[in-house]
Amino acid sequence: MIRSFEDLVHHVGADLGRYDFDERRLPSLLAGLLREPQARWLIRLRVTEYVHNRVRSPVGRIADAFLRWRLQRSAIKLGYTIPINRFGPGLKLPHWGTIVVSGDATIGANCTLHPSTLIGWKDGAPRIGDDVYIGNGAKLIGPVAVGDGAVIAPGAVVNRDVAPAAVVGGIPARPLRPRDTAVAADLP
Repeated sequence: MIRSFEDLVHHVGADLGRYDFDERRLPSLLAGLLREPQARWLIRLRVTEYVHNRVRSPVGRIADAFLRWRLQRSAIKLGYTIPINRFGPGLKLPHWGTIVVSGDATIGANCTLHPSTLIGWKDGAPRIGDDVYIGNGAKLIGPVAVGDGAVIAPGAVVNRDVAPAAVVGGIPARPLRPRDTAVAADLP
């Protein structure tokens, strides 16, 4: 959660650092922001979180309402239904498209979400650890816990807890067998 200006700078820097442009060089940053609408949306998300968590004056509440309205309008264009104060620093949205996140879900740092994902439903909200990769079309349903470093394959339906550093896929999701390294070495 963003509670200070330093937290805001850290979150924005971590988010932009996950993309292919160098956030320390202005020309690269501007070119990247023009190229990536989801990166611009992430900056808007973090600024909205900062104002929502910090400002308590009447003018601040009006600014908060306006920023949340603008965030929602831009989220509709990109297909996002993502509430504020749910993600740790380093969020990456590689493509824009339908992403739905429950208002009760908690997601750790350096998470990657691809389009057509659903996190949470009416049965409960997932708790997702750090460095988690969630592929296209994955669904996390119910009060599941996803461990740090887990990979959820595209199209997987997760309705049970996922161990740290596990790779899961299928309907329902189950651990996938690691590739045979001898066969993988022969592939181009």
